[in-house]
Amino acid sequence: MTPRRVPDGDAWFCIRRNGTARRAGWIDCGALASLRKLVGARAGEAVEICVASNFRRVADRRFARVFYPRARGLVGMEIEFRGEVLRLAPTRMLAANLGFDRALERRLEKWGASREQFAAEGRLRCFSARQYLLPSGDGRPPVELFRGSTPVETAAPEDRGRAADIADGIGAWMLRNLGDDGALPYKYWPSRGEDSPADNAIRRFLASLALARLGELRDSADIREAARRNLRFNLARYFQPLGDGRGAIVESTGAKLGAAALAALAIAESPAREEFADELAMLAAGVDSLADEERGFRTFFFPAARDRENWNFYSGEALLFWAEAARKGLSVAPSPERCARAFERCRERHYRKRNPAFVPWHTQACASLYAQTGRREFADFVLEMSDWLLPMQQWDGIEADLRGRFYDPRRPEFGPPHAASTGAYLEGLADAAALARGLGEERRASAYERAIRRGLRSLRQLQFRDWRDMYYVSRTDRVLGALRTEAYDNAVRLDSAAHALAAAIKILRPTEFGARPPNA
Repeated sequence: MTPRRVPDGDAWFCIRRNGTARRAGWIDCGALASLRKLVGARAGEAVEICVASNFRRVADRRFARVFYPRARGLVGMEIEFRGEVLRLAPTRMLAANLGFDRALERRLEKWGASREQFAAEGRLRCFSARQYLLPSGDGRPPVELFRGSTPVETAAPEDRGRAADIADGIGAWMLRNLGDDGALPYKYWPSRGEDSPADNAIRRFLASLALARLGELRDSADIREAARRNLRFNLARYFQPLGDGRGAIVESTGAKLGAAALAALAIAESPAREEFADELAMLAAGVDSLADEERGFRTFFFPAARDRENWNFYSGEALLFWAEAARKGLSVAPSPERCARAFERCRERHYRKRNPAFVPWHTQACASLYAQTGRREFADFVLEMSDWLLPMQQWDGIEADLRGRFYDPRRPEFGPPHAASTGAYLEGLADAAALARGLGEERRASAYERAIRRGLRSLRQLQFRDWRDMYYVSRTDRVLGALRTEAYDNAVRLDSAAHALAAAIKILRPTEFGARPPNA
């Protein structure tokens, strides 16, 4: 139940109209019901409130132990230097997508002071804050927020219902943001209301693939046409023939195996596949040319100096394309024996230096190969990889809004947590759960399904769902249904949406492996 009165202490307020800040400052606390009037909010204006408490001094040497990324949105930061004080409330930092390090850097730049000078003369304090959103005077009651959002329940509803909510939201966001030329925005900053200049062809083709799958799931001509236009845009922008019948996806940084494989897979699954038959043939030849007897696959067409980079990702994307091309009976598909040889090389390399990035792509590839061949080694590797991955999902001992994400704090070299990785892991786990059920591995299937349920909770938490987590967004059409990168990073990235959508589709339409291996 929403409290009727906020605790005593200083309170930050920010009046917003259509997400844009109109007036802000610090006031004395009062009754929640009277705060709109106290700060002068008008009809149609929402008010964010942070009630500060428990101020404590932070020594400069302990900065990183107090002001770490996961604390953003939960604690505020007070910076004092030579008689001037800046106090940053948690919701203010979330809305600006401002990290603690950057906040201090900006303030020191304004003061013309170095970090060493600040360490000698300045003072830092952190503080806790309860957060509230006072709606725009339309009769809706105040809402208590946690890290600038409303928590998604950890006691999960039926998996398919949550997966459908995620898929519906992402699908609507993609259709709403598809440009006249077929482009989807790669990265958008809600805090600035601007598109990022960053780009990544692999992630763009991943969106083409997920959108095509959604069109088939929903049997929607409109979604199929949107997927076709998006694929056509991406191919026109990135595809280049290389000679000798080969083609690649070329970016300013080079030509990657993973990009060629995902573009080929997107064409293979497109209802307009015949329109792009030439590109598919050349991309398939390009992937074939990077097959390697030692490593399974090389990873770059060019530059040669980057070959071997991102092997964990690209080798799995290539093997998945091969497996799915074979499953669809495409003329460009390699033989089962060639797929098996590549699988063996990749498995050997993975055993030498395990990395979770390897798991979701190779899980999907091996599940596909098992469905076609019935060779138990493919199924066994899927189960082994999935068992190894599960302990990296966080649940107990972490803030409620972060539960269900995948991150191993003991192995930070595996990479930071973010929506795209959680979505990718769920893609693999969806296949692993269906396979385990088909093999009668009930214990494993239950464990994977629990991880899926928890992961869906995490993705739904990161999804922009309604006005309560878009109160600081001026262009709500650009974010509604999309996913934030993390609970404390509101940047919207296309691969976050695409992986989550692909995972939701696999959960809504799982692969059927049957009670026994096909050729057992």
